Amino acid sequence: MACSLFVGRADIAFAQQPIIQITEQPNIQVVVQASTWKTRGRLLYDIEGSILKKLSLAGFQVIHDPKKAHQYQLVVQYEEERGAQYGVELWGTTINGTFFLRGGGMAQSIRWEIHETSTNTVSGPAPYLDALLKFETHPHYFFLGAMLKRMTQGVGSQPDALMQAVAEFVYVVYPTIDAAIPQDGVRIQDHFMDNSRRVYQEVALQRALDELVHQDIADETLAPIAERLLESADPHSRVRAVQILGRTHNAAFRKKIEKLATDDPTRAVRQAAKQFFPL
Repeated sequence: MACSLFVGRADIAFAQQPIIQITEQPNIQVVVQASTWKTRGRLLYDIEGSILKKLSLAGFQVIHDPKKAHQYQLVVQYEEERGAQYGVELWGTTINGTFFLRGGGMAQSIRWEIHETSTNTVSGPAPYLDALLKFETHPHYFFLGAMLKRMTQGVGSQPDALMQAVAEFVYVVYPTIDAAIPQDGVRIQDHFMDNSRRVYQEVALQRALDELVHQDIADETLAPIAERLLESADPHSRVRAVQILGRTHNAAFRKKIEKLATDDPTRAVRQAAKQFFPL
């Protein structure tokens, strides 16, 4: 019921706004409908600001004036619902996000949903932050700007748009901080706080690979991305890469995996590699 109501509101918004073709920097109108179960009714998370930043970094010109003509429109319904109770007057949080994209040149509008629920753990983050972490690292949100860029350029399949977005990320953006060492021998990144994009990128990449495998994208197609992740400093990313590359039976990848089976500093990576080389 909630989904049908949302689509109805989106259609009304589209009917009220003129859609035009733009040949220069693509512009997009963003409509965010946000709500929370918190008693004060105030969002702690700036969902609109986060989306605007992602789209701006992807090369879109964001339109704020609802009366101004635009080429594309993205309607987002973001809901924070009360989750399971884990203490006296303490509850978790479930985040539901519905995205609806439409615009000139697209064969059809595209709609997708994200649902993330917090997990109450003793040593992990607070339930609300846990749900937010899961939402921000969801592949269809972390790579939102890059995915929309491809969808508006004619890529009608979400898995294909995600795959292209991830491929560009690992070759152009990843890693985002240079490893240059100043004269005093101290690395620059040792003295600067990482932004959320870098903090979340490893988890987002791992989840993206899992999503693409789930969508039956061939291991051979994912191989260039996985090969790049063999250089990751995060052992979990290296494990994901080994699992994908090992299934390709490619001789070049086989040599790299064999080396990891003996030389990787992390036991989990060595074990993942040894599965393809029984001793």
